[in-house]
Amino acid sequence: MGNRYIGKLYTFCEWVMRIAYLNILWFFFTLVGLVILGITPATAAMFSVTRKWITGESDISIFKTFWQVYRVEFWRSQVFGLIFLITGLILFVDYKFFTSPTGANYIWLKYMFVILVLVYLNLLFYTFSLFSHYKLSFKTYFKNGLLMSIFYPIHSFLMIAGCIFVILFVINFPGLSPFFSVSMLSLWITVITHSVFAKVEQRKRLSDEKNLVSE
Repeated sequence: MGNRYIGKLYTFCEWVMRIAYLNILWFFFTLVGLVILGITPATAAMFSVTRKWITGESDISIFKTFWQVYRVEFWRSQVFGLIFLITGLILFVDYKFFTSPTGANYIWLKYMFVILVLVYLNLLFYTFSLFSHYKLSFKTYFKNGLLMSIFYPIHSFLMIAGCIFVILFVINFPGLSPFFSVSMLSLWITVITHSVFAKVEQRKRLSDEKNLVSE
C-alpha cells in the first residue's frame, strides 16, 4: 500500500517538474527571439512537446524536442504570429473604443465584440494544436480551427475556462508564473483538442467506409 502511494507521489512530482521545465523553456526561447520573433516558434515547440505527452511519449527529451521544432519551424510559425498580432491589435483598438466615453453604446456591438474575442482565442488555441499535429496549408489551419471552434462549443468553452483559470492562477501566485502558466494551458488545450481531432478523424473514417460500401 505504502509503495503504491510513493509511486503515485513520484509520478506526480515528475509531471510537475516536466511542466515547470517546459514553462521555463518557453520563456527562455521567447526571449532568445527577442519576444516578437520568439513567441510563436516557442509556442509551436511547446505544443509539440505536450502533444507527444498526450500521445503516450512522456519519456521524450523535452529540450531536444522543443529545440528541434523551434529551430525548424522558426520562420514558418512567424506567419501565425503576424496574423494573430494584427488581429489582436484590431481587437484591442475596438476594446479601447468601446470602453472610451465616446464609444458606442449599442449593447449588441459589445456582445459581438465579446464573441469575436472568444472566437479569436479559440482559433488561436486550435491553430497551434493543429500546427503541432498536422502538416497543412496555412489556409487549412485557419479554416479547420474556425470550424472546430464553432462545431465543438463545449470543447471551446473548456479551453476558455482553462485560459481564465491560468490567468487567475498567475494573478494570485505571480511568483509561480515562470514555472506554471503557459505550459499548463498548453497541456490543457492539447488534451481537449486531441479529443476533438480524434472525433473528427473517426467521423472521416466512418464517412470513407460508408462511401466505400455505397460504391
